Amino acid sequence: MISTEDHSCFSSSTTVMKQPATPMSVQPPSTPPFLLRLPSVLLCLHILTFGLSDAQHCYDIGNFTAAGNYAKNRELVLSSLASDMASNGGFYSGKVGKGSDVVYVLGFCRGDSSNDTCFKCISSAAEDLMIKCPTQKAAFSWGTGNPPCIIRYSNVPIYGVKQTSPAQMLYNTGHVQMDQDEFDPIWRNLTEELAVRASMGTSKLKFAAGRTSLPNFQTMFALLQCSPDLSSLDCQSCLWECIDGYQQCCHGYQGGVVQKPSCIFRWDLYPFFVSKPGNPLSSLSPPTAVAEDDPPTPPPANAQVTCGNILKSLRIAVAVAGSAVLVVMVIVSAHCFIRRRRSNPWMVLSAKEEVEIAENLKFKISEIMDAINFFSEANKLGEGGFGKVYRGKLENGKYIAVKRLERCSNQGQQHFKNEVTLLVRLQHNNLIKLHGYCLEEGERILILEFAPNASLDGFISDSIKRVFLSWERRFSIIRGIARGLLYLHEDSRLRIIHRDLKPSNALLDDNMNPKISDFGTARLFVLDQSIEKTAHIEGTSGYMAPEYVKHGEISVKTDVYSFGVVVLEIISGKKSSYFSRSGNSEHLLGYAWKNWRKGTPFRLVDPMLNGSATSELLRCIHIALLCVQENVARRPTMGSVVLMLGSQSTTLPMPTRPAYLTDASVRGMWTSSGNGSPPPSTNEAQDGSTSYMISLSIDRS
Repeated sequence: MISTEDHSCFSSSTTVMKQPATPMSVQPPSTPPFLLRLPSVLLCLHILTFGLSDAQHCYDIGNFTAAGNYAKNRELVLSSLASDMASNGGFYSGKVGKGSDVVYVLGFCRGDSSNDTCFKCISSAAEDLMIKCPTQKAAFSWGTGNPPCIIRYSNVPIYGVKQTSPAQMLYNTGHVQMDQDEFDPIWRNLTEELAVRASMGTSKLKFAAGRTSLPNFQTMFALLQCSPDLSSLDCQSCLWECIDGYQQCCHGYQGGVVQKPSCIFRWDLYPFFVSKPGNPLSSLSPPTAVAEDDPPTPPPANAQVTCGNILKSLRIAVAVAGSAVLVVMVIVSAHCFIRRRRSNPWMVLSAKEEVEIAENLKFKISEIMDAINFFSEANKLGEGGFGKVYRGKLENGKYIAVKRLERCSNQGQQHFKNEVTLLVRLQHNNLIKLHGYCLEEGERILILEFAPNASLDGFISDSIKRVFLSWERRFSIIRGIARGLLYLHEDSRLRIIHRDLKPSNALLDDNMNPKISDFGTARLFVLDQSIEKTAHIEGTSGYMAPEYVKHGEISVKTDVYSFGVVVLEIISGKKSSYFSRSGNSEHLLGYAWKNWRKGTPFRLVDPMLNGSATSELLRCIHIALLCVQENVARRPTMGSVVLMLGSQSTTLPMPTRPAYLTDASVRGMWTSSGNGSPPPSTNEAQDGSTSYMISLSIDRS
């Protein structure tokens, strides 16, 4: 159990009171230690009394007469509130009366309060409200107990209504004793993580408390709680206002409290709350020391070692040694198999299958020339560093996209053919289809499915074309891209990480169905492989996950991040980095997160979608923010994303802070690492309208 005794010296945010620092050498040696501490103790009590003296607030929205029915109803509901809360687990909401005399009441205790502490706090606060707000029709109190409690009453319904004003802010008079730049991210991660946990509580309790270790061997504690009647979104928004409010008023001090009528936030460098069985203390960082199991009890001094005991021990030792050898053999065999499979991923196909597929996909150069009119400029769709893309038409009337890659040596032709053989097995309605290839006269040519509506980027970037993207169509595109990624990650015979998902790599067919294209930077994983590192960073700034850019870490969550960015672009009609009206550059993820925290997510939505299904829009914003979270482990898999998009009843976890890199920060990383400039978006063949696969060279570096 953690003691709730309060040792902190708090100061009101409106009145700064600091204890002067006096060097210990100035004090006479004979001064008793108690007298040395007495001034600071008195100051601490004075500050706390000052800070908590205004525990009640009477709203000036109307009065009642002392002899009227409203007065009687208020007295009845407040006098019985403590017992009502005790019988309902520390939270109660109800009403008394009818018509204009009805009184609504709501109260909750802090999540670590005992039943006795809660009852006393509520009883005292209710009495104070009746005395200090004698005729006001609405008021609230934070109580004067420790832990505190909150009571609200009003002549209008208050259940589920977020109330954030007025706010009480107190802070400890001491300063953080470590580098602030090092301390701030730790503080932010703890408080925001607990805010999310608290918001995901029940309709009876929305409370979270936790701790984390600091580099200076101290431990930081924090507690956040909302009124249980709030929605998860309103709860999280209320708590983030508390966190932001504290940073604005009291940044640099080593503890503090922000209290609002609907939520509570407190943190300090000592355990100020009780860890209860129902609300276990959360530790958000690994413990500094791991407790070891108790050592086995030694045998008594007079214990005899018999021959039977020796034989039994010998058998156990042999069995253990044999098991260890077997485990080592299994591990070595598996490692060799994985290395072989990764060095030659085409082994998933038999030699006969490879030959048959390669022959069926082979086009003659004469067929290609006829289809695209000898590489006529009139048929060119776009070009990039890899080559050019042309629109073509086969003899059977089928339209195709022809990609003419840079010429290669004879040694590269077999590699190219093997890659074609591999990727042709990827057959899904939301992936661009590879129809064939041509390797004649030194040419490397790909024959691809033709997408008449070009790329999604062409619609998002064009204010005229965007009119044709109704919400129903955008939602269908989002779901199609999600299903395509799910196939790449889980449902195909291979596991492929795309690494460059963006709107220009989502082509649209006749029916506006999305087709993921451009596998030039794709990464082939062994089916049971979860993560790998590479020194070869490729992709497009704004869509690459930060852990990939910074550390070269590749996983399915790399694509999940890119998908989240694309969804936000589809919803907002803005690029991942855009210029606001004031002329200042603002990243789309930062803008989305800021409005989510403020409880104004619909500011993100494209004005052309006014009147669209608000619940679906909000859910998609929610899912997108889950996908771009800074914590890679918290991002959902594409399987979970497809499930969340397909079912409105699936409960969504609350998102945490997103991670995003501006173009300037990416350039800075590349420069500091000595790699020159970041990779440009050369993974495109487009003239502003169409993008197709660059190459089929799957990276296995």
